[in-house]
Amino acid sequence: MTDGAQPGLDRGRIKHVIVLMMENRSFDHLIGYLEHDSDRYPRLDRITPTPSCPVDPANPSGRRVATTATATPVLGTDPDHSHQAVMVQMFGRPGTPGVGTPTMSGFIASYHRKIGSGTLRPLAWWEKLANVVIGAFKAVWSLLRRAPGPVLAQQDEIMKCFPESEIPVLAFLAKQFAVMVNWHASVPGETWPNRQYAHAATSHGTANIVIGYYEDDTIFELLETAGQSWEIYHDGVAQVWAYPKLWLSGEDHFHDMDRLFADIERDRLPAYAFVEPNHGYGPGEGNSQHPGNNTVRGDSFRAGEALMARIYNALVAKPAVFAETLFLITYDEHGGFFDHVIPQRVTPPDDIVDGDTGFDFSLCGVRVPAVAISPLIPAGTVDETFYEHSAIPATLRRQFAPRSAPLTRRDAAAADLLDRLPLLPAARTDVRPLRPPERVTAAPGAAADRTLDDFQASLVELAGAVQTTRERIARDPVARERFTRDRPARDEPVEMPPFVPDPACHAAAEARVLPPGSEAERTVDAVVAEFTQ
Repeated sequence: MTDGAQPGLDRGRIKHVIVLMMENRSFDHLIGYLEHDSDRYPRLDRITPTPSCPVDPANPSGRRVATTATATPVLGTDPDHSHQAVMVQMFGRPGTPGVGTPTMSGFIASYHRKIGSGTLRPLAWWEKLANVVIGAFKAVWSLLRRAPGPVLAQQDEIMKCFPESEIPVLAFLAKQFAVMVNWHASVPGETWPNRQYAHAATSHGTANIVIGYYEDDTIFELLETAGQSWEIYHDGVAQVWAYPKLWLSGEDHFHDMDRLFADIERDRLPAYAFVEPNHGYGPGEGNSQHPGNNTVRGDSFRAGEALMARIYNALVAKPAVFAETLFLITYDEHGGFFDHVIPQRVTPPDDIVDGDTGFDFSLCGVRVPAVAISPLIPAGTVDETFYEHSAIPATLRRQFAPRSAPLTRRDAAAADLLDRLPLLPAARTDVRPLRPPERVTAAPGAAADRTLDDFQASLVELAGAVQTTRERIARDPVARERFTRDRPARDEPVEMPPFVPDPACHAAAEARVLPPGSEAERTVDAVVAEFTQ
C-alpha cells in the first residue's frame, strides 16, 4: 500500500457518499484502453491474444473481430440490451441458460440483428409499428432541416473501444484515484432492473424494463429509519420515482443539480447523495452518455464527462468536504457493448423469478466501469474485488446503519467498498481540479426532434403516472389519508397507490415521440418542476 494506506483504514472519516450512475457502457468499451501505469490494470493491448469475438458464435473458429481503440461518441444504432439480447451476447445463443459458463461470443451477432431487425425483446404490435414510424420520422426531419441523420451502423463497431483522448475526465479520475476492474451490472438486462439493484438490491423479478410502481424497501428508507440523511439530485425525470414510498409524503428529498453544488459549497451534503443524470428527451441530448442519445452527435457523451468534472471540481474546491466524501461513478449496465470478462454466479436476492423468461437472478450482468474518488484514496489504485450494484446499498448500510438488516440476500452477500478500498492516514494534498469539456448546448432544431428510445419512453410513462397519482392525492381526501402518512418503519406495511398512466404521456410513450408543446410534454415538465423546485 502507498504511504501507509490500508483497506478500510479509519473508514468512519467518510461522512458522505455520492453515487453518480451513468448509462449503458461496458468496461472494455469505455476504459479498456485506459493508459494506466499499474501492471494490475487489465488493459486490452496487454492481453495476448487481444480479446475478440466471433462474427458467428456457432462457428468460433471462423472470422473474429478484435477490440480496437477506435470508438467515438457517435454510434449509428443503439445496441440491444434487452435480457434476451444480453444472453445471446454472453452465451452465443438465445434463451435463458440456467447452467454453464458464458462464452462472451455473441456481441457481434446481437448487434447485427439489432441493425437489421431490432431488439430481441418481444414487442407488442404497436411497438413494432412505432419503431418503423420513428425511423421514417428521423429520416424525413433530418432531410427537411438539412441536418445529418444517424451514421450508418456496421456490426463490427460493437468491438470498438475508446482511446483515452476521448474520455479525458473519466481517464483522469480513474488514474488519480481508484478504478474497480471487476464491477458488474447486477442483471444481464436493461436499465430499470439494474438501477433497482442499486436502490433495493432486487428488481422484484424483472430482467427487462417493466414500467410500474415498486414497493420493495430501498436503501433510502433504511438510512432514514437509522436516522441518517439522504437526498436525490436529478435533471429531468428520474427512474427512482418508480419507488412511490420515497415521494408520496412529499418531494422534500428530490432536488435539481444546482442544489447538489450548493450543498457541496455549504457543507450540507447528506450521508447519501444519489445523482441521476439527464436522460435526454428535451432540447439537446442530455448528459447520461446513453448510446441512443449519441447517434447523430456526441453531445450527451461529452456532456456526461462535463457533469463528472463539475461534481469533482466542486468537491476539490471544498477540501474539508472532499476529505469526508466518497464519490462513486458507475454505469447501470453495459448497453450491448463487448466485454471479455465472464460474469459470475451470484446470490439471488429472493425467490422471485422473471415471469417472462424464467431467469432466476443467479448470474450477474456484464462488466461496467466504476471509479471511486476521494483524497483518502492513493493515486493509481486498482481494486480487483468483484462488485455488482448491490455493493452500493451494502456499503451504505454498513457505513451508516450497521445495526440494520440487509435489504435482501443479494446485498447481504455483496462486497463493501469501504472494507476493500485502501484509505490513507491523511487526505492527500496533491489533488487538483481538472478542465471540463466545453459546455455542450442544444444544436439548432434539436428541440423539435424528440424521438424516444425504450428507456426514455418508460420515463415519460412513469412521469405521467406520478403526476396522475399526485393529482389524485391532491383532490381526494381518502387517497391523501391512505398514501401520504409519515414514512413508517421498514417492518410496517405500506399501501401502494395504483399505477395509472396519464393518457397523453401513455400515447407519447407508445408512439415513441414527445412533441414540443404537446400535453404530454407539459405534463412531464410540470411533474419535474414539482420535484426540483
